[in-house]
Amino acid sequence: MFSPLAHRLDLLVQRYREAILTKRLKPGQEIRFEEEARSQNVPLPLMRSCFRQLANMGLVELRPGGRAVIRTNNIQSLQSLEFGMTRRRA
Repeated sequence: MFSPLAHRLDLLVQRYREAILTKRLKPGQEIRFEEEARSQNVPLPLMRSCFRQLANMGLVELRPGGRAVIRTNNIQSLQSLEFGMTRRRA
C-alpha cells in the first residue's frame, strides 16, 4: 500500500543524502531540525525521521537539542552501507 508520508520521507532523505555526498552540505556543518523543517515546509517529526535515517547511514551525527552535524567520512560510510545491503540480499 502506498503511503504519501513514507514517500515524502524517502524523497527528503534522498535530497539530503545527495546534498551531503555532493558537498553542498559541508562536513562539520550543523543542521537544526526545526529550521530545516520550516525551510522545507515539512512537519518537524518528518525532519527528525529523515535525519535518523541519515545517521543510520553514517552520514550525520545526531546531537542533543534537535541538531545534526555532517560527518566527514560520508562516501566511505555510504559505500559501507551499500555493501552491507547488497550482501544481505544475496
